[in-house]
Amino acid sequence: MSYRITLDKAPAGYALENASEGGLLKVAVREFTSSEDGELFISRLEGFPSDILGRLPPSAGVRPASLEHMLAVIHPDLGVDVYVNDCQVRARVRAARSVQAGEVVREDDIADVDVLEFVGAEVPPDAAVVCILSAGWRKGLFFDVAPLGPDRPARDYDLWGVLGSFYAYLMNQLVFKLDESQWEILFSQGWFPFVSLPKRILRQMISAVRSGSGTEQYTQSVVEAIRAMAPLIRSRWREPALYQEHLPLLEHAMERFLEGDYVSATSILYPRIEGILRSIHTASGAASSFNQSRLAQAAVDAWVDKVHDYSWLLPNRFKEYLEKVYFAGFSPGQPASLSRHSVGHGVAQPCDFDQKHACIAILIVDQLRFLLPIHQTPVTP
Repeated sequence: MSYRITLDKAPAGYALENASEGGLLKVAVREFTSSEDGELFISRLEGFPSDILGRLPPSAGVRPASLEHMLAVIHPDLGVDVYVNDCQVRARVRAARSVQAGEVVREDDIADVDVLEFVGAEVPPDAAVVCILSAGWRKGLFFDVAPLGPDRPARDYDLWGVLGSFYAYLMNQLVFKLDESQWEILFSQGWFPFVSLPKRILRQMISAVRSGSGTEQYTQSVVEAIRAMAPLIRSRWREPALYQEHLPLLEHAMERFLEGDYVSATSILYPRIEGILRSIHTASGAASSFNQSRLAQAAVDAWVDKVHDYSWLLPNRFKEYLEKVYFAGFSPGQPASLSRHSVGHGVAQPCDFDQKHACIAILIVDQLRFLLPIHQTPVTP
């Protein structure tokens, strides 16, 4: 449902600081906040959104507590098209498996979120926008009133792509709220927010890291999840041309994993991951010689400039993970954590050829699979 209202004055933004009469004032004209921002988020909602909702006809029956989503398109003449709640919102996502038309899509079927579109809404580049999004219990507010400003700059970005990035953020906010020290803890325990991990387990692991507790208690859950996903993972590995020369060993490693032979699965996969990285590097046409940094960079080059900042694939973080964890070095004569180098030089501790590292190796291979270019599938929530 859409409504047409008219504003009395053009919104100019939100003041970012105090200012005396005649003084200079910093104003936010474009911003995204979410329910994680607490009082700041509430204060923003009590501004433009409340003013717009208050002008809707009583028959609309929209109260702040019942608001799921809203898009307000504010035209230069201050006429506003308001799309609220029962309008169609469509996301374009990257599917984690083959999906048939009409099939129910669940959280774990989504590998990434690309675009979020209010179907039928027309948003000219000279119009301001105020948008509220909901993902479960989490809400976000995006506004851009710059087109109504003194110079009236037209919007020069893809609005639906920007809204898609913020929707992806809301759905995966626990990961994106990790600070640098928490990332270091996660890496030190050998883990990454692999896109193949069931979201329930991933949230538990991230919560454990944020609370200062360890992730070891979730290893068995990951093992069981990979066992359940094995047919799907295998089907994904069979698709890319770059995986074909590695497929016999990948298949054998998965078989050994399913048989509980974690030593063999780990021993096969850790060197083979570098082989996959070398295949990706070669296929990219890069003229540079092989080294661990260039191999890690080649794995994400297809995505770093093509995805938004809140992509669930986390290409830049994954490059960091490959360099710091997978390619971790070791000191001669000192106990070495399991990595490509410690395995290759025969100094990895035998006890580390376990179910945890077998799981991590499988998840790395699958993460690399998702970083290869693939068609994106539109899904309507």
